[in-house]
Amino acid sequence: MLLLAASSVSVGVVPVDADPSAIPVLGGFTELPVLGLAAALIGMGLVATAWLLLATVLIPHPGAVSPRRIVATLALWAAPLLVVPPMFSDDVYSYLAQGAIADHGFDPYAGGPADFLDTDDPLVRNVSGYWEHSAAPYGPAFLLIAQFIVRVIGTDVLAGVALHRVVSLAGLAMVLWALPALARRAGVRVSRALWLGVLNPLVLFHLVAGIHNDALMLGLMLVGIELALRGLDRERLGYLPLVVGVGLIGTAAAVKLPAAAALAVVLVALTHRWGGGPIPFGQSVTVTIVLFGAVLGAFSLASGFGLGWVAGLSTPGEVNSWLAPTNQAGFLAGGIGMLFGVPITEIAIDVGKVVGVLVAAVLGVVVLRRMLAGSVEPVTGLGMLFAVAIVCGPVVQPWYLLWCVLPLSAVVLRTRWLWVLSWLSVVLAVIVPPLGSGIHGDVVGIALAYAIAFAVLGAVIVVARSLRIASPAV
Repeated sequence: MLLLAASSVSVGVVPVDADPSAIPVLGGFTELPVLGLAAALIGMGLVATAWLLLATVLIPHPGAVSPRRIVATLALWAAPLLVVPPMFSDDVYSYLAQGAIADHGFDPYAGGPADFLDTDDPLVRNVSGYWEHSAAPYGPAFLLIAQFIVRVIGTDVLAGVALHRVVSLAGLAMVLWALPALARRAGVRVSRALWLGVLNPLVLFHLVAGIHNDALMLGLMLVGIELALRGLDRERLGYLPLVVGVGLIGTAAAVKLPAAAALAVVLVALTHRWGGGPIPFGQSVTVTIVLFGAVLGAFSLASGFGLGWVAGLSTPGEVNSWLAPTNQAGFLAGGIGMLFGVPITEIAIDVGKVVGVLVAAVLGVVVLRRMLAGSVEPVTGLGMLFAVAIVCGPVVQPWYLLWCVLPLSAVVLRTRWLWVLSWLSVVLAVIVPPLGSGIHGDVVGIALAYAIAFAVLGAVIVVARSLRIASPAV
């Protein structure tokens, strides 16, 4: 993590007005971006390797490491990333610009930063060219947070980044509270749940270093699920925790809409509480939808822009995500078409997206029916619903895997599936390197950095094996 943090001056997304070269010692990385990227890759590789080695301990022996030690390790690993510029993504600069649009009285769901703000504004100059004219894709609750931050910091980009990181850490703190509670409810060892769900490299690289608002969404969602289930577990129905729980799920959806899938957990649990069958199911749907809709409506009114945020949900789809399986099928079909001189890539991608939506709808109904039938536990079903959304959705980013990993880390899973989630997490964590402006687009430099990183990591593994470094369980 220290290697990754040190490399941030070179491969992080440094604000355009900052001068990282002036930083003593570390500033030299800006003149040697290849070494900066190599250091980042080595750091990422070491973290991923250490995390997988913990899997060899905690999957067969969940109690081998205490929850307290897992949390302490998380604190140690995350600490160096708290003082670095954004890494792996520049989305936080879009958050700031969208907050500034709202604070100036314009509608961030009607256009992008370059459409409403002065191009010399520091909050605009750092926004990626992909999103300069794109409407905000986030819900009204997050817009209110972004607007408040801009009102506090003005045009101070560094302060804005720091406050957004505080928001992400608040979301992570909520996850740290809810995940152990959900794990105990399912009879899962807390250490294993924390290792898979929170110490995960995806959390460190993309929620802490990358400052994505998914941390806030996931934290609110998991706390909401736990509170709602507490209300339903009582001998007499606990209306207050149920209402608060659904309200927090609604707040999470008002940050990013995918959190609305968590309503399925409450819906199924409430239906079972009322005896099951069509009538209790209809009653449960009515109760959850009314509470959820009231929360979304309140945030929509509070933002001052009504339901305009619904239109912004299509913004992420403006860029064809290469990680989305449906898009990959379109790219493949387009490549075949190019061989015959037929430009069908965009058409194929659009068709793939439609097919993905239809398949997702069918699979979602199947999962929900199994949840209602009791063959799939509700929180497990939530993880499955998110898995369906990721596989069939038109937009996929590496950290989206956390949507299903976090719920599934708190339920009983076979060893095979624990290893599948572990390897998927590692692959998606390392597949996207941090490419700052110093090396972005330099194919030769990137290849050289990878060669250096693989050589160093290979040497470390050879030395570790020769020293017979073993786990406590062994």
